[in-house]
Amino acid sequence: MSAIFGVVRTDGAPVSEREIGRMANMLAHRGPDGRHIAVHDGVGMGHCLMRVTQEDWYEAQPIRAGGVTLVADIRLDNREALASALGIDGAALGDMPDSAVLLAAYRHWGEACVDHLLGDFTFAIWDGATRTLMAARDHMGQRGLFYHHGDGFFAFASETKALWAVEGVPRRLSEEAIGRRLLFPVDLPQGATLYDAITNLPGGTTLRLNADGVLSTHRYWQPQAAPEHLGRDEAYYVDAFRRILTEAVACRLRRLTRPPALLFSGGFDSGGIAALAGPIMVAQERRIVAVCSALDEGERRAVRDARASAEAFRQYPFIDLHYYVRHHENVFSDLETSFATTDDSVGTSYVRRGLYRLAGESGARLVLDGMGGDYTLNVRAGAMLGRMLIRGRIVGFLREFGARRRATGRSIWRIWREDVAPALMPLRLSAAIQSVSRKGRPLWRTRPVNEGFARSMFARGAVDPARLRTARSVHDRWHGRWVNLLNKAAMMMPVQPTLAAAEGLEFSRPYHDRRVVELGLAIPETLQFRGGLERYLARRALEDILPQRLLASGPGNDAEDPDMFRQARDCAPQALAEAQQMDNEGRLSRYIDFDRLKSMIASPDESVPADHRRLQVATRVIALARFIAWFDKDNR
Repeated sequence: MSAIFGVVRTDGAPVSEREIGRMANMLAHRGPDGRHIAVHDGVGMGHCLMRVTQEDWYEAQPIRAGGVTLVADIRLDNREALASALGIDGAALGDMPDSAVLLAAYRHWGEACVDHLLGDFTFAIWDGATRTLMAARDHMGQRGLFYHHGDGFFAFASETKALWAVEGVPRRLSEEAIGRRLLFPVDLPQGATLYDAITNLPGGTTLRLNADGVLSTHRYWQPQAAPEHLGRDEAYYVDAFRRILTEAVACRLRRLTRPPALLFSGGFDSGGIAALAGPIMVAQERRIVAVCSALDEGERRAVRDARASAEAFRQYPFIDLHYYVRHHENVFSDLETSFATTDDSVGTSYVRRGLYRLAGESGARLVLDGMGGDYTLNVRAGAMLGRMLIRGRIVGFLREFGARRRATGRSIWRIWREDVAPALMPLRLSAAIQSVSRKGRPLWRTRPVNEGFARSMFARGAVDPARLRTARSVHDRWHGRWVNLLNKAAMMMPVQPTLAAAEGLEFSRPYHDRRVVELGLAIPETLQFRGGLERYLARRALEDILPQRLLASGPGNDAEDPDMFRQARDCAPQALAEAQQMDNEGRLSRYIDFDRLKSMIASPDESVPADHRRLQVATRVIALARFIAWFDKDNR
């Protein structure tokens, strides 16, 4: 994954070439194929190049032409359509990098060029004629861009660490961000990071810095159904599912210089990507490297393991299957390296790091992920039977109730409790029941947060106590829920791309492709659940290329970390003790209730789902405590 970075002075002072060079050095891991900078006229911009596609061999950034300077981390999926609209002939397009096509689009459409782009990208364009800077992040935020708007200057970079190479950018944790990490509110401020005065540009957003230093942002796209997909029949959606997902996968694979890798579980999301990649891999005489997290063969846990599902794909000659199996590592292993890599307390999953390492060692430079299928094309529409009752579809309800029993083997009571009742229950009643289960305690009191600190968050308006996430996710609020999830995904910090980049990989999610999202939101709910099972469209659209074992599988997903409970249970007490030893002068206990943390990890029972959730929350908070202590030490 390449990188971009730069500084614009709005106070008339020159930009230091040494400063831009330091930014390049901080992002050197993203530039195995070259690093270059351009400094002129109060502006410094740079690019770190990692070649992934054939077009990348022609990259020579920063581009300076006619008073315009451009840097981009980009993969354009509609090169040919753009060339046609811009009057670029096929011969010229053949040796043009994506950045040059982007520059032509900017010259033609100006800042509205983003409305014509398809692909994953971040870019920044300095226009010397108007002395303005434009920056943008792709529709679903698959690549990241951070910035600081300071007194007399503006700095941007693909990773936060590069901003700290610029004099005047503060290196200071945000207490409000710490509070939100501990309290888990529903509503998060757009662009907020763990740091004061450093912002994460949201997906689907452009930024404009005027000559006078005034900064503005514009949301140029947000998740929505494409009009051409609305109101169609079942045959159309079956065809569109396959056609558009195939195109999203093909766009990421068709011009690669090396075999790709895929984070693989053998489920409908990653399995669909693998199966659709088959013809492309065969044509390229390559295999896709499928890396799967699993238990040792023969081991069993309370959660589902992906090994059996993944093995069902062993028959496919274009799949090169590799397993990551945990040995001695755990969620707290080598935390400081993860912190230094991501500049964050998240992204510490030893499983993800292990999978990316396997992918990198295979020689791949692209790794795909099936995340997003559950809230785009392969919606897991919980309590759909209850929704049918609400809609008055009595005959359909009775038919599907019986089909659910036959498909899952579940009892009538369990189906009613899990697939019917949640849809019929008002949110207020659900909240009241949860409150009773907590014996009337406010939800925030179940969190391992210092009471005084929590109250200060409420008092200053940083967190609304009425808008904290419930103990259990609500899966029965339908279309609005999926739109909300997609919006949050577009706003997310680019943690996974950053972790992948540390292993020399570009990261992409086909289910976060704009075309996939706009189809997914148009699919009628009647096609999300049929025959007693979710993922009806996937079963229809991909029935000729997926293993029979998967097509006949029941609800639920395999766990990415099937050993999570055991390793967290075994290592959390020692990790908590170490965190408490780092509590110098109450720096950590100012935020964290260590007694509450201790109770959350005491004698957890693997057969109790609530204990899994508590243990997971506890490990995240212990990691946050370790991060704060690490940051304070590193900052000194």
